[in-house]
Amino acid sequence: MRKFLKQLALASSAIMLVSACSSTDEIPFKELQEFNAEIKPDVVWKASIGDGVENYYSHLNPVVVGDYLIAADRVGVVAAYQRSNGKQVWRKELREELNFGTGGWWSQGEPMRIAGGLIAERGVVYLGSENGDVVALDVADGNVKWHSQVGIEILADPAVGSGVVVVKGSSGDVVALNLETGAEQWRYSTESPALTLRGTAAPIIAQGGVFIGTATGKVIVVIAENGQPAWETRLAVPSGSTELQRIVDVDSKPVLFGGVLYNVAYNGSLVAVDVRNGNTIWKREYSSFQNITLAEGRLFLTDASDTVSALNPNGGIEMWSNTDYNGRLLTAPVQFGNYIVVGDSMGYLHFLDILTGRTVGRLDVGEEVYTAPVVDGDTLYLQTRDGSLLAVRI
Repeated sequence: MRKFLKQLALASSAIMLVSACSSTDEIPFKELQEFNAEIKPDVVWKASIGDGVENYYSHLNPVVVGDYLIAADRVGVVAAYQRSNGKQVWRKELREELNFGTGGWWSQGEPMRIAGGLIAERGVVYLGSENGDVVALDVADGNVKWHSQVGIEILADPAVGSGVVVVKGSSGDVVALNLETGAEQWRYSTESPALTLRGTAAPIIAQGGVFIGTATGKVIVVIAENGQPAWETRLAVPSGSTELQRIVDVDSKPVLFGGVLYNVAYNGSLVAVDVRNGNTIWKREYSSFQNITLAEGRLFLTDASDTVSALNPNGGIEMWSNTDYNGRLLTAPVQFGNYIVVGDSMGYLHFLDILTGRTVGRLDVGEEVYTAPVVDGDTLYLQTRDGSLLAVRI
């Protein structure tokens, strides 16, 4: 039933470990409970983007750009769809566009292994791959603007701003590329322990700095112009007698608001940090590898046990928590109107009241929801593991 488990990876090998259990163990999860439905979510259109990501890690998300929804599969297909009805506008096979398979080590059937992205900025879509490719595409027609090879495995969304595109590799290396040409501007290395979670935190660019979560439990800020370090702060300290217990990855994308940065570490804490100097404002014990959301004056997060919580960003006091979906491998939470929405590995979207955390709606989409939905206005867009694209409204 559970097609894909949160996985751990040795950075120096291809050995995959499943946190807290073996792949053959029975994994406990909560069965769905009856609730009083107050809303009725519905799929308004459905399309498909290639082969999806199958059972690989690739946490690909679609992106809304103007009238288009743009999505990619792991193999190398990128396509644009009309947001209103799901009709395909253009489709590109990047392996052909980039002339892969014409010689050298690349074979014709080799997938691109797209795993980072998609993000869009000023009419350009950016993505990264496990093979170290960074590609910029024109939103209007999908034509390749530039392609760079950075030599690092990219598993998280790129960041765009201050004239650069920044990607972070699973090795801990951070690379900045020129926004217009893709030429490398600078490279910065962060420490990466032997055993880490399979994944990396997407960086953000703000106030002239690049904010980066590391596999050693820190948030580091470097200057966007030249990659020089500014400050760092620790969200977690390794503890325990085993390497698994000592994992303290920061795999959550930082959130910046009003001069305060919020982030969370696995086996660590949710921390509010003063962006001027890196000093900790407050800290609360939470463990998570999912992105957090700031909406309606509250912080929302899905923790490592799949509890969804809302907290006051001014002091970190918990306002509500929902434990109804423990063990169901929830996505990060997103705001959708007056609701917080999470997906699960059994193929459901759950709609929680943003003020109380009560379940008020549910939608069976029929396939594992492995990455957080994307919200634009009155529509929620979803990409499932098999490559299905769905537009959902209430």
